[in-house]
Amino acid sequence: MAAFVALLSYASPSDWGRFIVDPYIWRLVRFSFLQASLSALLSMALAIPVASCLYHRRFAGRQTLLNLFAVSMVVPTIVAILGIVVVYGRHGWFTSVFGFAFPLYGLGGILLAHVFFNMPLAVRVILQAYGLIPDSQWRLTSQLGLSRWQAFHLIEWSYLKKTLPGLFLLVFMLCFSSFAVVLSLGGGPRSSTLEVAIYQALRFEFDLNKASYLSLLQVAICSTVALAVYKFAPAVRQDVSVYQGQRLPLRSGVLPNVIDGLSLSVVLLWVLPPFIAILSPIVSPLFWHTLQANDLWWSVWHSVRIALPSGLLALVIGLSIAALARSVRWRSRGDWLADKLEQSGNLVLMVPGLVLATGLFLLLRHLGIGLRHAYWIVVWVNAVMALPFVLRAIMPTLYQQEKRYRHLYEQLQIFGWSRLRLEWQQIRTAMAQGLAYAVLLSLGDLGVVALFGSKGLETLPMYLFQLIGSYRVEQGGCVAVVLILLCLALFYGITRLVGGRRAVI
Repeated sequence: MAAFVALLSYASPSDWGRFIVDPYIWRLVRFSFLQASLSALLSMALAIPVASCLYHRRFAGRQTLLNLFAVSMVVPTIVAILGIVVVYGRHGWFTSVFGFAFPLYGLGGILLAHVFFNMPLAVRVILQAYGLIPDSQWRLTSQLGLSRWQAFHLIEWSYLKKTLPGLFLLVFMLCFSSFAVVLSLGGGPRSSTLEVAIYQALRFEFDLNKASYLSLLQVAICSTVALAVYKFAPAVRQDVSVYQGQRLPLRSGVLPNVIDGLSLSVVLLWVLPPFIAILSPIVSPLFWHTLQANDLWWSVWHSVRIALPSGLLALVIGLSIAALARSVRWRSRGDWLADKLEQSGNLVLMVPGLVLATGLFLLLRHLGIGLRHAYWIVVWVNAVMALPFVLRAIMPTLYQQEKRYRHLYEQLQIFGWSRLRLEWQQIRTAMAQGLAYAVLLSLGDLGVVALFGSKGLETLPMYLFQLIGSYRVEQGGCVAVVLILLCLALFYGITRLVGGRRAVI
């Protein structure tokens, strides 16, 4: 609120009338709404059969595929875009195999990149919904000899339909406020969005009046969509009797086998080639020459010193909201307050990160603090932008522990750090997942750093963007390898250090 009020204080609402009648702005709104809606629907349409297959089947490479999904969710945007260009560009692998170029720059490329990022997120959220189904229902399904389709229709869908509205809203918000994907693959003003227009108004025009109007417009649209979704979405309830015992197989026919095979094949062809393209420069001599550049290692240092504090701060804020929400959930009228606390963590999706960063910069400048403190602005904004992912990771586990053991804790007077020590083994995997997501999202940030980046705050994504912008694509590919290897190292290290040796992310 402080950042938003600071931005509005520099605006002139009396001049907003000329923006309201500007046809270009409303064309931006239509395209933003179109690409976000299509991206969310396409991601969910692919994620539902894939999640069903991963839940019901055990096959070699299943855990590897889940880990790949986890990394693809938070792989730096500019790195993924580089891999997508190598695969689907005018002279890419797709053109070599099929003989014609994929329409990469425009709506097609934006949808391709958004589904690459958000389909794995949708799969993991839907798998969490499967975890809410009591084990007794699966035993009864197996005893009655129900088929996969019958089990989906009678049992699974009643749980999924409670999760899908919130999932649609999350993916819609992420795509509606997308910046780097649209900036790189939009192909021009015809495929631009409000987020890119806000960046142009701030970075190139420094028109705070226009930026504040566009920001308010984006907040109003996202808030309207969020209210509509929350209005009609059924509440998700955690069953206290959830017990993951021995999983019994369901009767499967030809159609489920075909759907499983096709869905997994499509997803692998969608996700795997960009990763292969990203890592392919590692065998070139230019890669080892790039490793000797001092600018590369300074960028690595700046990226790590921003990402780790941002991730820790996001985890602290997320745990604070989650602890407060679960402490009031089962009190009188506690559901309403707990829902509002959860939704407060998603409010940041309605406000662009560029708006938060600019508002904080103006506020600090008003207080006499200059651009030399841009580092703390970047850390804070990245932490807040990662908050929805942290809450999504830790809330289900914390709610489950509260519902199962809250009466016992009250009777034995176990609170605070004593309770945390008892719960640590059950919640550490969820905390590792939330921390890893927050760190990697901050590591791959380009929008906020692009606005405030300087010679003393040049991160790896910014360094990579500059190389690609100066047509040094081969060297940029080598830097992308360093960035993705750094992501994998941090992801694995956080998973094992916080989640433990048996953590499954």
